[in-house]
Amino acid sequence: MSNSLKASTAGLAIIEKSRQRLGWTKTSTARWWQDAHTSRATLRRFWQGDRIQREIFIAICQAVGIGNWEAIAELSNADLESAVVIPTPYLDCNEAPDLESFYGRNQELAQLEEWITSQKCKFVTINGIAGIGKTALALALVDRIQSKFDCLIWKSLQTSPSLISLLNSLLNSFEEGVVQNIQQGTAQLIQQLQKRRCLLVLDGLEAIFSQPENLSYSQFIQQLSRERHQSCILISNREQPKNIEINTKTSRCLNLKGLPKTEARELLQSRGFTGKELGLSALIQLYRGNPLALKLVTPLIQSVFGGNVVAFLSQNTLIVGDRLRVILKQQFEQLSGLEQDILYWLAIWQEPVSFSRLQTHLLISVDPAMVLEGIVALERRSLLEKWISDYEPSFTLQPLVMKVVTDELVEHTAQEIYKVMQSNDIRHFQILRTHWLLRPGTDDIAGDRILTQLWKKLWHLYGATLPQIFNQILLLLNGQSPLAIGYIKSNVAILSGIESV
Repeated sequence: MSNSLKASTAGLAIIEKSRQRLGWTKTSTARWWQDAHTSRATLRRFWQGDRIQREIFIAICQAVGIGNWEAIAELSNADLESAVVIPTPYLDCNEAPDLESFYGRNQELAQLEEWITSQKCKFVTINGIAGIGKTALALALVDRIQSKFDCLIWKSLQTSPSLISLLNSLLNSFEEGVVQNIQQGTAQLIQQLQKRRCLLVLDGLEAIFSQPENLSYSQFIQQLSRERHQSCILISNREQPKNIEINTKTSRCLNLKGLPKTEARELLQSRGFTGKELGLSALIQLYRGNPLALKLVTPLIQSVFGGNVVAFLSQNTLIVGDRLRVILKQQFEQLSGLEQDILYWLAIWQEPVSFSRLQTHLLISVDPAMVLEGIVALERRSLLEKWISDYEPSFTLQPLVMKVVTDELVEHTAQEIYKVMQSNDIRHFQILRTHWLLRPGTDDIAGDRILTQLWKKLWHLYGATLPQIFNQILLLLNGQSPLAIGYIKSNVAILSGIESV
């Protein structure tokens, strides 16, 4: 047996995919050659296809998660005779994104690996709010456990493919023919999952929930979780799939939270901070350790504030990048009317609110069971933060959601006023009628964030005629029933009292 090995062309292609998933460069990532206990020069020789010491060759492969080094090496006849042949897992990861960077998550990775490889769970979901790192965690997990499976298939659902299209794409991975109906395709897929141990990743399931095929997909996912097979379905999603039993012997759910401060500091350091700047901990807490949010706000802090985090925080504002804002806004628009109302109230209060207190403030009488269902649905979508007290749990919004919901509330309220002024019909009032916009317990009307933001927007639209607009609204309320008026009169009176700023 030769004491040296070199990589084959096919082997280098496999290594290339693995290093891309880790976000590593070919020869500039120090961790690679350090983990392999070698040098950068030796790593270069590996990529050039030169022969290097066998132990180092194996270590270089293992450093990127490849235990089957025989699949990478160009083996001689003597090597082939003595090598223990390990089947190479079938890989279909063309739709997997490149992993730019990854920090921490050791506890989450260990938990997922335990569920999938030790407990043999056949259905695992990673849930969390937009930008929290679900896809990155799934990629890191796949690199860690792919050798435990006969095949690995990664499918992205971000483009909202039809279910029949997804089924044919999956069956094509198994070299199956095209099917014409969902029932046939699902049956054939389950047969394949029964034949071999496959890790099937469905990334971004939330993209499907807003589509007409939602029901078909729900039934499909439900069937995959219930049927007997030896494979594992790994799903990343912004909310826990409905009608799926979780935390059972075969189904598990990981609710992903933000990065801890140590890992979040590492992320910020990779973006140009030293890690010693004043205010970093407060910045991380403000964004709740959301990796995408931190990445998006970093360039602004560096360009506008010269990297001065304290100066940014002193503005008492929260910047939501366009990419994250679009995602959160889409998620908000998909909520039911009651769920949106609950978020509006929580944005107005800006503090934890109990279920009983929330129930008493709803203008229209709603069955408490429906309100509770709404809270559960919002919590399932990772849009609420829960606070546990000695009496009853309270709910609030994390800052990112608070900012987006506040902006939506202000925008929709301004649109309502515009429609009423165009039509002289107060039936266009919804939010202004059903929500008391002044935060409870405050006398500082001018300092109330929502009222001030709404007043500024209205002033921008109407200028010096704004007092006349308020008077016209009050005139339209004459003769209307208390239910039709709701909070309109009180809200207009408060807005009228805010001076020009």
